[in-house]
Amino acid sequence: MWQPRRALCGSLFVFFVLLAWLCPWEPLAWPADPRPFPIEVVDATGKKISLARLPERIIVVGQGPFMPMHLLYLFPQGKDRLAGYEEKFKVANDFLPLVDPRFSAKAALATNPGPEHVAALHPDLIIIKSTVPSPLGASLSRLGIPVVYLGMENPDQFFRDVRLAGILLGNQPRADEIVQFYQTRLDLLARGLNGMTNAQKPRVLVIGYNERGGKAAVQVPGRSWTQTIQTVTAGGNPVWLDSSQASEGWTVINFEQVASWDPDKIFIIPSFTLDRREVLKSLRADPQWRMLKAVRNNEMLLFPSDIFGWDSPEPRWILGMMWLATRIFPERFSHIDMKEEVYRFFAVMFGMERAVADTAIMPLVMLEGR
Repeated sequence: MWQPRRALCGSLFVFFVLLAWLCPWEPLAWPADPRPFPIEVVDATGKKISLARLPERIIVVGQGPFMPMHLLYLFPQGKDRLAGYEEKFKVANDFLPLVDPRFSAKAALATNPGPEHVAALHPDLIIIKSTVPSPLGASLSRLGIPVVYLGMENPDQFFRDVRLAGILLGNQPRADEIVQFYQTRLDLLARGLNGMTNAQKPRVLVIGYNERGGKAAVQVPGRSWTQTIQTVTAGGNPVWLDSSQASEGWTVINFEQVASWDPDKIFIIPSFTLDRREVLKSLRADPQWRMLKAVRNNEMLLFPSDIFGWDSPEPRWILGMMWLATRIFPERFSHIDMKEEVYRFFAVMFGMERAVADTAIMPLVMLEGR
């Protein structure tokens, strides 16, 4: 009874030996781990940071925390990995809840928190917007908490920061998509201005406007700041760059300086604490400002914003740049539908539904600049 089974087993053994000899076995090729460890990145300060694994509890602190926070939310993983943030002003909480219903569960730190308050949230990564190490960042590093700095002040820095975030969040394909979205629009502007000489470009003035002691306080942006880069890329000739007033930060100027420039176009960035329309109305009614060429020609406009300004070094800068181009050279960029660009931006970058944009974003945007 056992002989046939033994014969069968022997035959099968010989068969498989021959099969293995005729068809050499190849090991299964498993896909490479898309997140090799440890993770190593270089931040905006030039420092190399090594992480044993992907961070799961990210805390954003420092100057302008909403800027890195909005960058993180360009990635679907951002809303899950952000554990807390430094609360600089309440309006910062008005936007992200529109795209993250659980945002209120994030830990909000009081302004200027000490390292012990940040560490109490048990972060495995700190993000700070700066190109130089900060005292708080240094203190947190001494506690053994990894700190990454983001620059975000110009397109090149922004792209590097997006790719860095893609590594930290384990989603480099999404980083590529984001960069492509922005680069496509930068290329569109470059094509529209192809062949333009400096002599053909209007003389443009971009000013930040605030009020101190009931008097107007006007300032111009630094040479390498976002607002200057937006102006140049959109085809304007920034009048303040040819002056001794130009610096690497915001510089306060007086009306006499504005009058000496007498620019073709003026774009005003009011403080978020002011009524934007009232600012424009008061300047148009001012007898001195009414003498300016831009005011006489109805070319003094408000720089757009929604909950946040389009002139800031955060993801909205591309909207501000495109809008500027349509106002500086309306005939060259008449094909750009800025209203649709706004809808597309918030949908593609933040996953915002059009109905939400209609109720929370569009009523705040003054695309006509007045």
